[in-house]
Amino acid sequence: MMISIIAILVLFLLIFLQMPISFSLFIVGFIGIWYLKGFEVANSVIHLAPLRGVLSNDVAALPLFILIGAFALSAGIAKDGFTAARLWLGKLPGGLGVATVAASSVFAACSGSSIAGAVTMGKLAIPEMRKNRYSDTLSVGVSGAGGLLASMIPPSGMMVLYGLATGESISKLLIAGIIPGAIVALSFSLGIIAIAKVKPSVAPVVQEKYSWKEKFAALPKTWGVFAIFGTIFIGMFSGFFTASEAAAWGAFIALILLVIKTKKGFFKSFISSCVESASTTVSLLFLVLGAYVFSKLLVFSGLPSMISATVSNLDVPPIVILLGILATYFILGMFLDGVTMMLLTIPIYYPIVTELGYDGLWFGVMVVAMVEVGMVSPPFGIVAYSLKSIAPEIDIFKVFKGCMIFMVIQLAVIILLLFFPDIVTWLPNLMSG
Repeated sequence: MMISIIAILVLFLLIFLQMPISFSLFIVGFIGIWYLKGFEVANSVIHLAPLRGVLSNDVAALPLFILIGAFALSAGIAKDGFTAARLWLGKLPGGLGVATVAASSVFAACSGSSIAGAVTMGKLAIPEMRKNRYSDTLSVGVSGAGGLLASMIPPSGMMVLYGLATGESISKLLIAGIIPGAIVALSFSLGIIAIAKVKPSVAPVVQEKYSWKEKFAALPKTWGVFAIFGTIFIGMFSGFFTASEAAAWGAFIALILLVIKTKKGFFKSFISSCVESASTTVSLLFLVLGAYVFSKLLVFSGLPSMISATVSNLDVPPIVILLGILATYFILGMFLDGVTMMLLTIPIYYPIVTELGYDGLWFGVMVVAMVEVGMVSPPFGIVAYSLKSIAPEIDIFKVFKGCMIFMVIQLAVIILLLFFPDIVTWLPNLMSG
């Protein structure tokens, strides 16, 4: 127990000293296992980590989903989605904000990265909203909220990482995020409309008028998104594709879309997309491998089973323990990115939650939802700072204030999922295979 506590403290110290998180996990895990089990065992774990952590069919889904996002971004899917959403939804109260959420949902169906979603939509939507006299607070808040949808709506990198860490079905996890993701998007949109109704000055109605011809002309440009999402959803839901196979087909469709959209500039866009996705994939896989070694240290020390046994014997309702676990993500989100939060905590929390009788798929969606909250929470919410980087003229306090409006809405949805878990598990339970 003491070795585990020391290891966790040293790990956070190394992270605070800005050592790369993956190397911090490797170093602390290796030295801890060496101390507990000897050099031979520690050495074997290091050698087995690449084999067990990377060479599996499930892991192939992660780089392919990242590649889908890179191809989709280069093909201009986000811009096409925002244009169509603005034409159809712009006349609503807070219409540009609602259009941003709708376009973010469209882009989320091709990209599994919250940061990429927030930055991409922010570049498109923030100038447009500021031009139409939207408040800076609401403009950045909407962009940040829309970006968070990428962690919930498939293809979601977070869901894949949770599946790799727990052994839960990645296909079922991805399907499980669809209804909660739709509820979050709808809740954000209703929240924007309510804000615009109560205080019209922060979200004036767009004055431009668009013909039905212009509205319908914008729809065909979004076909690629529905082709990618439909292939992934139908393939996994029917049991015809595994998660990796669905990701491969999605990447193939995204590649076709890139060819059609870029034409003469295809080769340059293709190379830059591949380089970007490879860089992101390598970073994530190093984190996965480091987390594998560190989690082995925790297992050897007996910490997860010890905590699980202790918690199970506590004379409190399971819901109290679960709420305490979920609350830690809000706190950790102030200091760590979403991937690190998940990889550090899941080896400890997952056995506890399943021991208490909660469904592992449902808990995965709850964790991803809380990680999203953490990514916009002050003082170090990574999505908020990403938005600040593309809108440097907007004060960081306004960025956090805008994001916190939607953080409250997200927490309300989490409470809904807490009391009605069937919202999460209904679709996965219908899956074939």
